[in-house]
Amino acid sequence: MTDSFTTGVPDSFAVSVLVEYRETQDNRWEDGCWQVAGVVAGSGQDEGGGQARPLHAAGEGRQYLCSGLHLQLHRDDAESYYFNLVSDRPSVFVICSQEAGEQPRPIIATLSYGEATSYMETDELVESVAMPAEIYRWAERFVLEHYVPEKRRKRKRDNWKAAGRGQR
Repeated sequence: MTDSFTTGVPDSFAVSVLVEYRETQDNRWEDGCWQVAGVVAGSGQDEGGGQARPLHAAGEGRQYLCSGLHLQLHRDDAESYYFNLVSDRPSVFVICSQEAGEQPRPIIATLSYGEATSYMETDELVESVAMPAEIYRWAERFVLEHYVPEKRRKRKRDNWKAAGRGQR
């Protein structure tokens, strides 16, 4: 990734996803649940795409770091990134593949509300986690470089009464 404003903002950022298992104490139907706990800027040691490396396993929980994912920004989605950045809780959306009772396997990370919503509509597991500062700064630079808000214009209403009289 380049850090210079003169060469433009790169459209890809390597990330790793933290997945954890938490045991539940007061639920007689399930022992615990998996969840995406966060996103870390950087890819980790391997570039294998979704490789899970155990980080912590003690007591009632286990944590894995899944590396090899990339956030990809597209100019035509800059408005969605803008609204994500100015929201109360800027988020990274992690789309996961998960079999019943197994650890979720992150397959896509995105900053786009539209992309996340598309996956939710197809019943994919989509988790929303807080956006790390490094990713926020990168996305902010991308939006400042590529997003130009459209000027809102008031629509003129058609005069349907006058249009209807001329057709008789």
